[in-house]
Amino acid sequence: MISGGATDEDSHRARKGHSRSLEAYDIEASKNGPLIHFSPQDLSGVSTPHDDALVIRATIVNYNVSRVFVDIDSSVNVLYKDAFDKIQIDRQELHHMSTALFRFSRHEVQPLGQISLPLSLGEEPLRRTRSIIFAVVDVSSAYNVILGRPALSAF
Repeated sequence: MISGGATDEDSHRARKGHSRSLEAYDIEASKNGPLIHFSPQDLSGVSTPHDDALVIRATIVNYNVSRVFVDIDSSVNVLYKDAFDKIQIDRQELHHMSTALFRFSRHEVQPLGQISLPLSLGEEPLRRTRSIIFAVVDVSSAYNVILGRPALSAF
């Protein structure tokens, strides 16, 4: 849980003071779940304060995919064409998708199609796999995948 913290309206001095006061806490996910621990080492290479995006690694069709952007505002899961091609799935596997996507570079993007693929998150023994529907788009991006609300809900 995140509570309080510096905002863009705060002065540089206030933000600097806040970043010095940050602490790491253990968070118990559930009585049977894992203990999540954040330590100062987790901040290695990160300039604080920050509002960086959550970018993770995932496994899609047995391929380790990096630069997976978790976007709680996205109503669709997106797989970019470059990553789709590297996974080596035949384009014939794509299903027609007539609905265009918006907010990509502030204009409409027509997906190449959609496909359901197995997506795995986590490490054994807590690794979970779900079948996720992705819209495949031919747009340049710093990311390979966007996981939106549908994927987050599935997990």
